[in-house]
Amino acid sequence: MDRRFTADLLAEFAAEAQERLDRLEELLLALPGATREERPGLLAAARLELHTLKGNAGMMGLSEQQVLAHELEDLTEEVDLTAPSVTPLLAGVDRFRMLVQESLETLGAGAPTASAAGPEGTAEVAATSVRIPFTVLDGLVDQLAEVVIIRNRLADALTGIGPRLLRTDRANHAERANRDERDQTGRRELTAAWEQVTLAHDRLGTVLDQLQGSVLHLRMVPLSSLFRQLSRIVHDTSAEEGKEVRFETAGADTPLDKALVELASDALGHLVRNAIIHGIEPPAERRRSGKPAAGTLRLEAVASPREVRIDVLDDGGGVDEPAVFAAARRHGHDVAPDQDPLELLFLPGLSTREEADLAAGRGIGLAAVRESVERHGGRVQVASRAGTGTLFRLHLPLSASITRALLFSADGEDYALPLRSVVESLRLAPGLLHEMNGAGVLTWRGGVLPALDLGLTFGTARERRRQGYAVVIEDGGRNRALLGDSVLGIREIVVKGLDSVLGAPPGIAGSTVLGDGRAILILDPAGLLALAPGRPVQEAAR
Repeated sequence: MDRRFTADLLAEFAAEAQERLDRLEELLLALPGATREERPGLLAAARLELHTLKGNAGMMGLSEQQVLAHELEDLTEEVDLTAPSVTPLLAGVDRFRMLVQESLETLGAGAPTASAAGPEGTAEVAATSVRIPFTVLDGLVDQLAEVVIIRNRLADALTGIGPRLLRTDRANHAERANRDERDQTGRRELTAAWEQVTLAHDRLGTVLDQLQGSVLHLRMVPLSSLFRQLSRIVHDTSAEEGKEVRFETAGADTPLDKALVELASDALGHLVRNAIIHGIEPPAERRRSGKPAAGTLRLEAVASPREVRIDVLDDGGGVDEPAVFAAARRHGHDVAPDQDPLELLFLPGLSTREEADLAAGRGIGLAAVRESVERHGGRVQVASRAGTGTLFRLHLPLSASITRALLFSADGEDYALPLRSVVESLRLAPGLLHEMNGAGVLTWRGGVLPALDLGLTFGTARERRRQGYAVVIEDGGRNRALLGDSVLGIREIVVKGLDSVLGAPPGIAGSTVLGDGRAILILDPAGLLALAPGRPVQEAAR
């Protein structure tokens, strides 16, 4: 059989196998928490998935997968429905995923449409391929067809304007006596042609907006697959910690840009483990506190017109503030008595555990979560109440590829600033700028803000400007003023990453290309807030 044909068949098998394994894992994880009446149905559904996997593996000639599916099918017969233990079956699911991946790698068929690496590989939920309904494709083709029609209409109108201008000019020189009449005729023709151009341009903008929305919609994937993988993490981590955890979810159908699913996966994986390890108490301790032995971990996603919000809420003991202060001092951080202990949680290297283990305690999780989320234009909030629980809230942008930005210029260099972080722009007037301890500050709304001069920051100016514009930005409840020469307006931009050779310069989130072909930098609001005013970015990077 042709190798390419075999590889395509194997890729199709892997895609379907992944969906069935995900469904099987979901059924097994639901089994212990189900009622006695629900358990037989769940187990029967799990057995059916295994039977189908066994048959499909047999048709593909994958004997090892076929034998494993048969063994797992037999194992379901031994499950005690009065107190079901699904750990051996889940281990078999992980083994099946590994075998499928090994088969793909051996034949070079590529990756399946979702993670084949088991529960720890949640980052791979962002797939290299997606399934698209034909109705969606038909809609895109219709929109593209209309774009072509409008383009032709626009081209015809523009083609008509040139000759009319030329004829009018020649007529003016050849027949001076009839100039007024011919001028009027030419103006009417040009006006009519220009109206056609304007109509075509407006219609083209409308259709392109629709096309953009349709294409972005194709990149959106529901969070259900991610929630399912997090359910497995909850099961495994709670078993390792000897804790009982009830996992609740809401908003699993909330869509998120496929490019952001990997980010959400890594961040939520950290937060879920953190909630179980540091938040929810052991059963005996919960009973002494008058709580149910089983803790509750709730994951909820909500979409708004501007962002997706994901909450991770536990009903544990809350943040141990004295332990956080002690850990910060133990790690060499200078902590003020009135400092917010919840902000200390995000210090690099901070951990309240004396010894690190494989799951947590290294102190890199929460710092990494915040840094990654903010770099992608999101933010992290945390709230906690002693004895009641802790809430971590992620705010993620709807799209990672297209966003609205304010174009801002300094010393001849243009920058794009994500509009979601812009509070206000204002012209610099005498008396607004001051200097305190060698750094610039801006008088704003009855107070003062640190002022970051983009020219000094990026090395295009030698001294702080005294005129121009200030743009006030906000991120995570913090404000700062950015100083430049002019505000160029609001544009919709396509976000592109920086070349790996450039690394990750402080204050820079990426790049974009303007309509005239120029490439400009996209500023990172969170990074700019962390920079010292007046300190060049090259020094901050050292």
